[in-house]
Amino acid sequence: MNTVPPLLLLLFLLFRNIRATNANPTKNNNSNGSTLQLSSKNAPNQNYRLIPDGNVECTTKTLSEARSPTGLNLDIPFMMDDLKMHVEKNLANFSNIAEKILLARSELAGIVLRSSENYLMLALRVQESVKFLRNKTEETKIYWDTLSSVDRDGWAPPFRDCYYFRATWFNAYVAKTKSVALGLFLPVRINQCDEVFADYIGGSNKCDKDTTICVPLYEYGDRRGGYRCVCQKGYYYPGANFSWRGFFGEDIENSRISSYGCEICPAKCDVCDSGGICEARRDLNLRTVILSIQLACMAIAVIIAVVVFKQRKCKTIASGMWTVLETILLGIFLLYATVVVRFFEPAIVQCLLEPWARELGFIICYGAIILKLYRHLIEFRTRKAHRWVVKDTDLLKYLFIMTLSVFAYMAAYTSISLNFMQEDYSLLHESRTTEGASYEACKPLWWDYVTEMGEITILFFGIHLSYASRNARTQFQERNFLCAAISVELAVSTLFYIARVIIFPELHPDLVLIAYFIRTHCTVTPTLLLVFVPKFWYQQKQVRSLAQEYSCRIPVDAFKEINAHGPLAVNNSDVEVGEVTLADMSPDDIRAELKRLYMQLEIFKNKTICRDNPHISKRRGGRKAQHRRFSLQNLYGKHRAQKQIEQEVTEAEPSRTPEDSVCSTEGTSGIYNDLPSSAHADHSKQ
Repeated sequence: MNTVPPLLLLLFLLFRNIRATNANPTKNNNSNGSTLQLSSKNAPNQNYRLIPDGNVECTTKTLSEARSPTGLNLDIPFMMDDLKMHVEKNLANFSNIAEKILLARSELAGIVLRSSENYLMLALRVQESVKFLRNKTEETKIYWDTLSSVDRDGWAPPFRDCYYFRATWFNAYVAKTKSVALGLFLPVRINQCDEVFADYIGGSNKCDKDTTICVPLYEYGDRRGGYRCVCQKGYYYPGANFSWRGFFGEDIENSRISSYGCEICPAKCDVCDSGGICEARRDLNLRTVILSIQLACMAIAVIIAVVVFKQRKCKTIASGMWTVLETILLGIFLLYATVVVRFFEPAIVQCLLEPWARELGFIICYGAIILKLYRHLIEFRTRKAHRWVVKDTDLLKYLFIMTLSVFAYMAAYTSISLNFMQEDYSLLHESRTTEGASYEACKPLWWDYVTEMGEITILFFGIHLSYASRNARTQFQERNFLCAAISVELAVSTLFYIARVIIFPELHPDLVLIAYFIRTHCTVTPTLLLVFVPKFWYQQKQVRSLAQEYSCRIPVDAFKEINAHGPLAVNNSDVEVGEVTLADMSPDDIRAELKRLYMQLEIFKNKTICRDNPHISKRRGGRKAQHRRFSLQNLYGKHRAQKQIEQEVTEAEPSRTPEDSVCSTEGTSGIYNDLPSSAHADHSKQ
C-alpha cells in the first residue's frame, strides 16, 4: 500500500512528459516525437497554424461516406504503391522516407504507418516543419481511426482536424498489406459554390440560381459564407457601382441584406456583362477620329513654330517678338494635348495629368498674349514724362514668373490629391447618364472651381489691358487680333464652365469628350489663327509702296497737301519727271530728281504721323525748351549740337523713343542725311 503513491506519481510525470514532447515542435528526437525543419525553398505553400488545447470553436468531424477528391493532379494509387514497396523493404527508415515525400509533394499534409509488429508512426507537416508522432493520443485519434475505417485500398471518408490544423478537412487514401497499413492525407480545398461540398459546410450556397453566379472564396474554409454572388450576363444590379463586387455570402447568411437578386438589363445599357453594372459604352471609332484631329493640330503648331523661327528676322515676325510667339505656340500645343489625355480610359494618372496640361498651356499661351498687350499699353500711353521700354527679355522674365507660379500651384494640387488617395479617397467617381447608364470619370473637386475662377480673372485682366490700349496704333493691327483671341477664350470658357456644372454630369462620356473637343477648337484654334495668320498675310505684302504700307492705319487722303504754302511748295518750280523723258536727262539730273522725291515723301510722312499721334511733341524733335536761367541758356545751346543719343535697334524694338519710332519732325532720318535738299527744307521750315 505504501508503494502506490510513488507509482502513480511516476506514471503521472511520464504521461505529462509525453504530452509535452508531442506538443513542442522544437525538440530534436526522431524516435520520440521529433521535429525536422524544412528549408525555405522546399517549404509548402500551405500555412498551417497550431491550435492549442481546449479550442471550443472547432470540433472534429467525419463524413459518413468515402469520396475521392476533385481536381487532383497527383496519381495517388501509384504513389501509394511506390511508398509500400519502400516501406516494406526498410521499415526502420520510415521517417526519412516520409520526410522526403512531404518535402517533395506540397499537396500532402501527412503520412501514417502501422505495421504488423505494432509499429506506429504519424508524420505531419505543421508550420513549415515535419513532425513525427509515435503515440496514439486524443489529438491524433482521428488519424488512426481513419486508417482503421477502410478494409481495402481506397479512399476513406473525409474528416476535419481541429488540433494540429486550423479546422482543415482532409481526404485520406488508405492501402494495406499483410505487414503494413499506410495512409496519405490531403487537405481539402472547399468550394462552397460546388454542391459536392454541401456536407462539409452543412448546406449549399444561397445565391439566386436564375440571375446570379456563385464565386467561391476559398479563404473561408468550411465557415459559412465563403462565396459571393455576381450578376449573370444580361443582368445588372440597380444599386451597383464600379467598386461593387457582388453580394457577399457572409452578408446573405447573416441576413444583412434581404434582396440579393439581379434584374434584366434594359435597352439603355450599352454594356451589361461586367459584374452587374449597366455601363455606358465608349465609341472607340469616334474617339479615334477626335484623337487624329488633335494630333494633326498639334503637328500644325509644331510646323508653325519652325516657320516662325526661320522667319524671325522678317518685319512682321520681328515686330511681334518671335520669342513670345514661340511661347504662345508652346501653350497652344499643351492646350491641344488636354483632349488627347481624355482619349484614354479614366485613371488616376489621367485625372492628375489633364489639369497640368490645361493650366500650364493656359498661362503660357494667354499669359504671353496679355504681356504683349501690356507692352503695347506701356509704349503708347500718353501724357507721361518718360517713356518706358519693355524689352523681349523683360517679357520672358514676367512670363517665367507666371509659369513658375502656376507650376507651384499645380504641385500643391497634386500633393493634396495624392494625400487624399493615401487616406482611401479616390479621384474617380461614378457618373450616370439621363438613361441610367453608369460610367467612370474624374471626380470634380472644389480645387477645380477655384482654378476656373482664376482663369476667368486672368482673362478679364487681359480685356482690361485691351480696353486701356484701345487708342494705340500698332503695326499690322496686332492689338485688335490679340484682343479678339482673349475675348473668344473668355466667352467660350465661361459658358463651358457653367455647362460642366449643370449639364455634363448627366451626359454620355462620348458627348463629354465631344464637348471638350469643341471647346478646344472654339478657343485654341481661333487664337492660333488670329495671332499668326495676319502676320503671314502681311508678310506676303512686303513689296508695296509707302502709301499702301500706311493705308491700314491712316486716312486715304493723308497724303493730300494741307498747306499750299508749306514745305511742299518749295520745289514747285522744279521740272517734273513726266515732262522730260529719261533719254534727255543726265545721270546727275536723275539723281537730283530722286533725292527731291525722297525729301517730299519724308516730309509727307512726318506731317501725317504727327497728325495721328497726339502723344508726339509738336516741337522740333520734342526737345525741351531752353533753360529758364539765362546763365545756362548759352551753355545749353553751345553743347546742344554735340549731344547724340545712341539707340539700340533690335528686331522687336525698332526704336527707343516715341519721336524716333515714328520718325518725328526732328530733322530727316539718317537714311537721307546726304540729300542736298535736307538743309534747304530745314532752313525753310525754320
